[in-house]
Amino acid sequence: MNAGAEWSQGYVTDVSYTNSYFRELSPVWLNHVAAMHGARPRPVGEGFTHIDLGCGLGQTSVVLAGCFPQGKFYGVDFNPAHVDTAQHAAAQLGLTNVTFIERAFEELLDADLPQFDFITLHGIWSWIGEGARQAVVRFIYAKLKPGGIVYNSYNCLPGWAGDAPIRRLLLELGALHQGDSAARAEKAAKDALELANLKQGYFRAQPGAVDQIAKLPKRQGNYLAHEYLNAAWTTFYSVDVADEMAAAKLTYLGSATLMDNYLELLLGDPAGQHCRKQPTERLRQLAQDFLTGQRFRRDVFVRGHPRLPRPEMVRHLRELCFALPGPVEDFSEKSKVPRGEITFDPKAMEIIRAAAAQGSASLAEMTDAAPKGKGAADLERTALMLAAVGRLIPTSTPFKPPRAAQQPAKVRVLGDINRKLVTLGRQTMTRQHLVSPQTGVSIPLDSIEAVALARLEEGTPTAKLAEVTGEELKSRGIRINKDGEPITDAKEAAARMDEIAGRFVSHQLATLIRFGIAKPA
Repeated sequence: MNAGAEWSQGYVTDVSYTNSYFRELSPVWLNHVAAMHGARPRPVGEGFTHIDLGCGLGQTSVVLAGCFPQGKFYGVDFNPAHVDTAQHAAAQLGLTNVTFIERAFEELLDADLPQFDFITLHGIWSWIGEGARQAVVRFIYAKLKPGGIVYNSYNCLPGWAGDAPIRRLLLELGALHQGDSAARAEKAAKDALELANLKQGYFRAQPGAVDQIAKLPKRQGNYLAHEYLNAAWTTFYSVDVADEMAAAKLTYLGSATLMDNYLELLLGDPAGQHCRKQPTERLRQLAQDFLTGQRFRRDVFVRGHPRLPRPEMVRHLRELCFALPGPVEDFSEKSKVPRGEITFDPKAMEIIRAAAAQGSASLAEMTDAAPKGKGAADLERTALMLAAVGRLIPTSTPFKPPRAAQQPAKVRVLGDINRKLVTLGRQTMTRQHLVSPQTGVSIPLDSIEAVALARLEEGTPTAKLAEVTGEELKSRGIRINKDGEPITDAKEAAARMDEIAGRFVSHQLATLIRFGIAKPA
């Protein structure tokens, strides 16, 4: 008897899922969505609780635990390899406020767990069977606090209607090959592309499916296996998921894909007006999905939806905080959105830029800094839409680090966790997410940046940083890449290293300092 097949219930378990951080699961992000839609944000002081169901290798929970040392985080996965990896990662960083549990969803109510402020599921709903989904609903019903927030993301219709047959094709092709699930998925992707390139029948009628298949051989085998080779694979209309969530007393709030909350960014005027005139929220969402061809939704729900009085809604909005995600000079007035290019009000941009340039600032700080005659509501809406297009990121609190030179001669990484993450990135040449407990957000650091930051902390002058970093990489047999390909010419590699190191010092380092992750030594 195959015991593995019995406990796995048809889910891919012979290879681990990709290790990723999803910012939309953050308490800051979810509270932002709540405040936008007239619900009360959850308190994120001492003792708040957050659980990620189907946490995979646990990177999101680990990063969030570092960003919010005052919170209690839990990750659940039924794959023991995933849980072991997550526990090891937390132990490496010395985190004591995150717990990982190996349980199937059907067994989860038997675990000794608290009530939760936040319950999240990323990329789980479409890949588990009906029994597991019902178990999740029962868990939410029993364990979510009144006013608690749930995040649930899934593959949706109608966007997947034309491409859904791809999954069945890969499943059947993969069954013909030998090796683990990742190897079989990679071979199936190549087989499918060979078939798609004939451009006959289905592929002629669905050119988008050909484009979709052409992307598959470029993806990691682990991702392909977990995306396409599970026994359960279901696409949903948003109204169906809303109905399932209603059984746990949940009401739809909005989307964690912030842009999806603004029809004026997605659709032209006639289409946007058609969505707005729908008599119910469920019909507005369904119409929007059809008009945008939505493929993946990140839905946010609340337990009960006491529509707050207008004064309280305004107060919560004014308490929302924002920061620039990158260099100040990248804060552009123009942005490309699905409906085309838009230009933000230059005067509002100037006020917001000044408020956020040295750290993070609340909407109240921004509007209070505005000159008389500048409408607070217009400024607030501009800031919210800037967050929707990625020009700003939500943060938990206002924060202003000590002023520092733009290019300090030497820096010090702050916090034991961040120092361990820099060392880990340097040693393993993997992407890490440094944490800012002051703002509740993380900043990604790629492997070469980790080497450069470590060298700066060790006292390497900025003028020598490219040379010294390049030498370390060369001594370890690591080549510099350009456009995904290793550079073989020494002069070209040195020039590329100059470019990388220069941008790190002038751009990324300033961002790390602005978030209190590093400071001039």
